[in-house]
Amino acid sequence: MIVQYFHLIKEIDCQVQALQQQSGEHPCPTDCYDCCRNTATMAISAVEAQHLSIGLKRLPRTTQQYILEKAKRTIAKVEQKGYSEQRVLEAGIEATKLVKGKKEGDCPMLVGGVCSVYDYRPVICRVWGYPINNSDGSQNIACCQKTFISQRSDLQPLPYARYWSGCKQQSIDLDFNHRTPNCYLVRHLLTS
Repeated sequence: MIVQYFHLIKEIDCQVQALQQQSGEHPCPTDCYDCCRNTATMAISAVEAQHLSIGLKRLPRTTQQYILEKAKRTIAKVEQKGYSEQRVLEAGIEATKLVKGKKEGDCPMLVGGVCSVYDYRPVICRVWGYPINNSDGSQNIACCQKTFISQRSDLQPLPYARYWSGCKQQSIDLDFNHRTPNCYLVRHLLTS
């Protein structure tokens, strides 16, 4: 089943490359990792989790431990506010606000300003920074506020809603249509 996910990733990479060529630029400013902030409670699909697991397990043990400790600090922070894993999922943006702007809000896999699992990152991490269409059937365009400032209306947005739909369907095909908050997923993957 993960083979289908690899096909999806390859499609995304090709579309991102085409968008880069069309725009003539790579969107992210040097040394920026703002998109990794406030993502510790972001939901990750089962098929993305499978792929992420491969990347995490390939990291040196000391890096894994560092990432695990970051995830545990985030979990402690949200649970201190009365949230559980399920409530974080149900609350969505409300749960994000519990750690927004705090170091516990950063993605656990962000190490020294760099994504430690870059080649295994989830779909949203692959497309953020580019104009994306994040809802089916509408022109609801989202984009990082630092990228493609004057070009957004000229570029064909990436079909993020379709990508996410593909992840959900592949997760269902795995008989595991459960999303997991990033911090809880990291804890599970690094302690099992």
